[in-house]
Amino acid sequence: MTRLTLYTAEVCPYAQRTRIVLHEKAIAHDQIEIDLENKPAWLAELTPTNRVPVIRHDDFILWESATINEYLDASFPGIALQPLDERGRAVMRNEIRHFDNIFLPVFYKLLFEQNEDVQTDLRRQVLSGFEFMERRLELIQSDGPYWLGAEPTLADAAMWPFFERIGVFEHYRRLVLPATCVRLNQWFVAFGARPSVQTTTHDLEYFLPRYAQYASGTATGLSAQAFRTGAAN
Repeated sequence: MTRLTLYTAEVCPYAQRTRIVLHEKAIAHDQIEIDLENKPAWLAELTPTNRVPVIRHDDFILWESATINEYLDASFPGIALQPLDERGRAVMRNEIRHFDNIFLPVFYKLLFEQNEDVQTDLRRQVLSGFEFMERRLELIQSDGPYWLGAEPTLADAAMWPFFERIGVFEHYRRLVLPATCVRLNQWFVAFGARPSVQTTTHDLEYFLPRYAQYASGTATGLSAQAFRTGAAN
């Protein structure tokens, strides 16, 4: 089988999702770093979104982190990152879609918003989103410690990169993960301790300057354009 190539960007949480999965499954791969501020023209030939991550496997090219990660899990040996039963897989996909399409647009809109009154309302909405996730974990996590229970899944890989950046939101928008969200905090610590996360993570000092334009409302990238309007990336 031909070696896999990942087109990625170190700062991108969506690409980090796929890097976590690659580490979890110990998939040998080549990695090509994309400068998001100066994208090569050939990237648009690989993906119509002109964003990362993208994978090339033989002559098969795939983009969008959620579908990439499902493909990697199904196509390579190693730890299984999806529930074995169809209902479990459906719940996993539901969790990721809700997170991507409902939570993240508000989360990032808060970072872009310059009006303090609007920030206050958006902060309330994000905190409500955290509380919703806490209630979901009470229903689906059982004894944990991962999002869907005792074993890690693609849901953990999908969500953790954004929680890793919570310090950015605390610094720029006074947003913290509430201590009352006990399961959510415990999940964050448990999954964050996995080697796959430790090999892909960065500290707050790395992120703060890279998100400064988001916080000032001056970022112009494709993801920024989507999140500024409250749309899904």
